[in-house]
Amino acid sequence: MKTLLKIVKAVSLTVGALFLAFVVYANWEEPSLADKLNLKPIQLVVFNLSKPLSTTDSTSLASSLESTVGVTASTVNPKNQTVSVTYHADEVNEETLKEKVETFPVMATKLEFSQMEGPKCPIPMGYIDFVLDAKKALCFR
Repeated sequence: MKTLLKIVKAVSLTVGALFLAFVVYANWEEPSLADKLNLKPIQLVVFNLSKPLSTTDSTSLASSLESTVGVTASTVNPKNQTVSVTYHADEVNEETLKEKVETFPVMATKLEFSQMEGPKCPIPMGYIDFVLDAKKALCFR
């Protein structure tokens, strides 16, 4: 019985120390401005265009996209034939943005980041999100 009590005490001290260390870690650096202001997360979509746009069409497309409700920023790169848009997913969706781009005389195809070659993070995004959410919850600043 005494051995079991010692084990429980050691485990609880270890868990308590780890929790305290995580609270210190969560408060170690100042939270980002987005966390302080509790800003909504944004999404990014990149469309490849079927042909290059003229300078006037590029400017018109950028203005058209930025006037769309939910779009926070857009960049049209006529040289590389791409359009990048950051937006709030609860206000506008990718299909609406694609339709907006295709009002100009081009076809747009979404660039799939998951299909790109190169190094990938071996840790699932759900784990990273969990740690970041826990860090945000335990930050007292």
